[in-house]
Amino acid sequence: MKRSALYLLISSFSVSAFSTLETAQHPESRANAASSTQQGSTLLPQSTDAFSWLRDDSRQSEKVRHFLTEHNQQAARFLTKQTALQQQLLNEWQNNAPQKAEKPWLIRGDVKYRFETRDNSRVLVEQPIHQAAEDSKERIVFNLTQRAAQSDYYSLGSWLLSPNKRFIAVTEDVRGDRNYTVTVIDTHTQQTYALINHVSTELIWGDDNDTLYAIANEAGTYRPYQLVKTQLSAPQKVDVLLEETDPAWLLSSYQTSNKKYAIIQSNNHNTSQQQLLNTHTGELQTSLQKRTPGNEYYSDIQGQQILSLSNHQGRFGLYQGKLGSNIQSLAPLFIPEPQTEIKNWYVFEAGIALVLTQQGKDTLLVINNDGDETFRRPLSANGKVAWLSNNGDAASNLVRIRSMSMTTPPRWSEFNIETGKEQLLSQDSYPTITPSNYTSTQITVSANGVSVPVSLAYRNDKVTPDSPVFLYGYGAYGTPMKPYFMPQVISLLDQGAIYAIAHVRGGGYLGDAWYQAGKGINKPNGIKDFLATAEVMQRYVPGRDTSQTSSNGASPVQAKTSVKRDILAIGGSAGGTLVAAAINAQPTLFRGAVLQAPFVDVINTMADPSLPLTQQEYQEWGNPAKASDRKVMETYSPYDNISAQAYPPMLVRIGLHDSQVPYWEGAKFVAKLQQQSTVNNPYLLTTDFNAGHQKNRRTAQAAQAMEYAFLLGLSEQALSSTDTHRSKQE
Repeated sequence: MKRSALYLLISSFSVSAFSTLETAQHPESRANAASSTQQGSTLLPQSTDAFSWLRDDSRQSEKVRHFLTEHNQQAARFLTKQTALQQQLLNEWQNNAPQKAEKPWLIRGDVKYRFETRDNSRVLVEQPIHQAAEDSKERIVFNLTQRAAQSDYYSLGSWLLSPNKRFIAVTEDVRGDRNYTVTVIDTHTQQTYALINHVSTELIWGDDNDTLYAIANEAGTYRPYQLVKTQLSAPQKVDVLLEETDPAWLLSSYQTSNKKYAIIQSNNHNTSQQQLLNTHTGELQTSLQKRTPGNEYYSDIQGQQILSLSNHQGRFGLYQGKLGSNIQSLAPLFIPEPQTEIKNWYVFEAGIALVLTQQGKDTLLVINNDGDETFRRPLSANGKVAWLSNNGDAASNLVRIRSMSMTTPPRWSEFNIETGKEQLLSQDSYPTITPSNYTSTQITVSANGVSVPVSLAYRNDKVTPDSPVFLYGYGAYGTPMKPYFMPQVISLLDQGAIYAIAHVRGGGYLGDAWYQAGKGINKPNGIKDFLATAEVMQRYVPGRDTSQTSSNGASPVQAKTSVKRDILAIGGSAGGTLVAAAINAQPTLFRGAVLQAPFVDVINTMADPSLPLTQQEYQEWGNPAKASDRKVMETYSPYDNISAQAYPPMLVRIGLHDSQVPYWEGAKFVAKLQQQSTVNNPYLLTTDFNAGHQKNRRTAQAAQAMEYAFLLGLSEQALSSTDTHRSKQE
């Protein structure tokens, strides 16, 4: 339930490859070099940035658009040679039609909902749970395909039915900048009400079926900072009920299990404050606990009881008490064992379902309302991943478990926390994929005094000593990049590639301590981990052993092999920082890389508080106005560390309307790379003029095929070069 800047920044660039700023104008420079002072940071010295002219907050500069268009054309010309491979991949993905199971029904009281495909349209279906009722019937409450067809770019942020189920409120992004618009549709008459612009995705209905609460975004920075109220009966009137004035804090909201209340939450990186909103009276009550630096709590209301995950007694634990109590007075309900963390928790009438994590291993635990354990089982095995999603409401007592591996298609199961019974609901089936043909496992890389987990997969009969390694990394915000199933990755394995995910420090794969070890001034640790993983994967021999070491201490098994694989790196958003910084440090270690909306201009962005996320991200990246932080940032900021050396080929993809990582970061990075590299390799830049941080869903598969074809083509070139060299030697 925690809301942080991570909510805004983390993108669709997970292992699945993976949904306008109005700040001060920057004049274009007339020369190739410009001296500029970072905005809002008078403590910083002036710095020369030869490509600062590429920043155009209006996105209207003809000079900048010409630069981006020209690079699109250059990239298209280079990638022509990979058109056949790109089309082959697309055909495989499109022809490998899965028997894909629908998501489980979302249970809400006496009805259930889910999106289904009907007559080639994606629609939200409502069905009564008890079909025998005389007045029970199915209905379509929202047509997603029709709404999406009205815009070049479309992303549905959220939807919420009014208490009487007549009105559906939706948040929609039609630009790609994650600045949403609230529209309400009358499901009886199809009349639409355009209510509020520039909001985040959280919505709360009042009990009167007329009042709607939303969180408004701050102009320019897109920081969610105001709780606003509007009404269908007076759509032109918007009242501000609460404003978060601290620029380092974010505002959010969510409904509690007791539908009479919603939580209004303010938080920064390590402190939270919550208030109750009475959805019947509209009263915003006093804080459950005033702000205390370092004190976090995240609450729910069940009946007349308040439950809260809080660290007010030191370690995070689950506490409870009567409604109206402050957090400090709550009694402990469940405190996890040392080295174990509560990852998620869900309140039901029969008890509470918790997901516990310890060293990357998740466990499902159920406790009753007195805190006694009633059920426990592992959620995931080695090389696999599982999580809770699409759970029923509190009265249903149903949790849904989504599980998969990189080579095993997803499945849904349902567990009843009251009866203890679990059943399989559905499983995706891919007729052309036989899971037994593949291996999905986890190894550890020993380097820099730690053991770095690495999830990897390959096809048993295709992997050879020449197989390239696609190495993915993220390493930020405590986000664990799990080994999800993707048919697109399977196609890489079918080409003979190995796919690996480096769970470096800064991510959350091994818990909060792992995150803290790669956060802020510790950010270089994750980069070192990625480099160590790349070194080991160069020499990786499938099936030899599960523990590998970097070149600082090569294992005997690895030292005896002559394998030297191509390393093809992929990183998006914050993962772009990781990959680009690693390439700066050891460019010859990599055969090529793809950077997706990469955060590469770290110092310049973090020195400008007018940009979205900057003031909320100082703890994650550092504040360059502080000498100690800047000293560390200068060691890894990718744009600032480009130098005259032999860089491998790279493809950088950006979206013009990206508000999380502005387009100019990737553009500047490529421009400087082309200027500084000592070899004549391709450094390609592609810009989607109709998208933001996420890929445009209509073109996402084509973009992914382009990325994979680019990297596979590099490996094929290397193999051809090696074969030619061997022939000459013979």
